[in-house]
Amino acid sequence: MAYKILLAEDEPTMRRLMGMLLGRQGHEVIEAENGAPVVDLAQQHQPDIILLDIMMPVVDGFEALRRIRATPGIDDIPVIFLSAKSQIEDRVEGLRMGADDYLIKPADPSELMARIDSVMLRSRRKARRVKGKVFGFLGAKGGVGVTTVVVNMALHFHQTGKSTLAADMHLAFGGLADRLGMDPPQTTANLALLAAQSIDSNSLQRTLVRHSSGMTVLASPANVPGGVTYSAEHLIAIVEEAAYTAQFVMLDLPNDPDIIEALADQLSGIVLLLGSEPTSLRAAQRWVPHLVHLGLHNRLSSLLVHRQGSSQQYVTAGDISEKLGCLLLGEIPNKPELYFNAEHSQTPVLLNTKDSPERAIYQGIAQKLTEYTEILEQFQKLQVMKSDRLV
Repeated sequence: MAYKILLAEDEPTMRRLMGMLLGRQGHEVIEAENGAPVVDLAQQHQPDIILLDIMMPVVDGFEALRRIRATPGIDDIPVIFLSAKSQIEDRVEGLRMGADDYLIKPADPSELMARIDSVMLRSRRKARRVKGKVFGFLGAKGGVGVTTVVVNMALHFHQTGKSTLAADMHLAFGGLADRLGMDPPQTTANLALLAAQSIDSNSLQRTLVRHSSGMTVLASPANVPGGVTYSAEHLIAIVEEAAYTAQFVMLDLPNDPDIIEALADQLSGIVLLLGSEPTSLRAAQRWVPHLVHLGLHNRLSSLLVHRQGSSQQYVTAGDISEKLGCLLLGEIPNKPELYFNAEHSQTPVLLNTKDSPERAIYQGIAQKLTEYTEILEQFQKLQVMKSDRLV
């Protein structure tokens, strides 16, 4: 299960490493440089659990805990002390003051995760699971590079320290795992064998696989799975549980209206990918009314993938704004050799290139996804203003 965790640690390197460790496990981390702001941060963010260093400047961990326990509304938040002070009297003092556990630094990562889960199981305070943002990527037609974009977008978020899950929502013939050179033993078909109401954090975690880059992947079957029937309830349960697992979930969506309809309410945003050829624009024009009908008009954006040379790029950013009426997140340039090599080596572009224009492109798109709601609201306001001027 993913938790909202307040981490108070004065040593910057230790704080950064612990923040990354916890983030990669799907937890949301709020950081404090010492004990002074802990009470205010706890009141503001209402974390599920607090990790407190003891030896900190300004306000140490003991005093921070005393203030927490004396403040209504946060007094029941479980607290684990993390400290280099290993003497038995220090541990006894910490537990007597009201800490729920005491762990000696440097803590083994697996022990830290186990202690957090153990404390949360005993806690009187019900955990408020935090949902991450779920973005569905849909091709206006086949062959526009949805899987490539999903893989590289997920990698970008992962490489910048965000807990990220790349999920393949094809019910069969999924290509996401293949694009990463993976042959996972567990896929969404294993989840479909369960009753939809039985799909929970534990069953999802057993199905997830980790890429060599450290990124988490939910694969779909490479072939048609025998004896497996997906229902809308299965798809909803899978995506909803995935949202509790990571800060950002990137869905590789098939061109299947039924699947899109089933998952519409689970999406923070849907990104319609189209190529720069006329048939792709026309296909996108057919998709937009359907997505609007599903209530996705205020969560819809687009991405232009150039798959031809500059002399054959018939669709422009202006065409998308005029004919689709939706926000353009960015443009992926035509670099066939770069992407073909990535497919051949099963090594995504962002793992092959350190400082490149491609990294900057995905960074720009990621920034817009991070501020998605605000950017879409601003875009829609501008659209209304333009239409008013035309009346």
